[in-house]
Amino acid sequence: MEPLDASSWKIEFHSGIPVYKQIIHQVQAAITAGRLKEGDQLPTIRALHQQLAVNPNTVAKAYRELEHLGLLSAEHGSGCFVSAPPPAPKRSATETRAKVDELSARFAAEARSHGISLEQIIQNLTQRKSHV
Repeated sequence: MEPLDASSWKIEFHSGIPVYKQIIHQVQAAITAGRLKEGDQLPTIRALHQQLAVNPNTVAKAYRELEHLGLLSAEHGSGCFVSAPPPAPKRSATETRAKVDELSARFAAEARSHGISLEQIIQNLTQRKSHV
């Protein structure tokens, strides 16, 4: 099985978002979009650090975090693979509202840091909703 081609991934070194978190976001986005599925192999730490021109320890940290989140499984000598999606946690309506508020605030802050308006984000999300 061929590892994922991460050549389209972009790291923004001056965004204020740590590089390891940007890698995590790239993997999460690829899983969400269906570009990565259970069992798919990610590039090796060495390959990804060379592709993205980042420190290999940064890639290793991102992979460890993704493994901790249950999104990857590392097989010694074989590489890292996308895991089965973890079951969604059961939350009360209050907990769900709080999580939505937290995620919205983080998302809005990140969009602002990239000069993207909330109107553009809302329009994009509305389009995505109609395709799901």
